[in-house]
Amino acid sequence: MTAVKQNIRHLSLDELVKYFETIGEKKFRTKQVYEWIWKRGAQSFDEMTDLPKDLRLKIAEKFTMPALTVNATQFSSDGTVKSR
Repeated sequence: MTAVKQNIRHLSLDELVKYFETIGEKKFRTKQVYEWIWKRGAQSFDEMTDLPKDLRLKIAEKFTMPALTVNATQFSSDGTVKSR
C-alpha cells in the first residue's frame, strides 16, 4: 500500500529543513523550494527548474502541491483588496 502524500504547503520551514536533511540534500535546497512555493507561486514541482529533475521527482513522490484557492475576498474603502 502506498503512503498518503502530504501537502508540502502544510510544512513549516523547519519541517522542510528536516525533510531535506533526511534525504541527504544540502540546506540551500530548502530555501529554493520554500521560495518557489511562497515567493514565486509555483503550482507544480516541475516549475522548480533550478532543482535537479531527480530531486523534483523525489519531492513529488512524497508531497502534493494542490492549487491555492481564494475562499473570500474583502474590498476596503481605500481600494485595497484582501483575499484568503
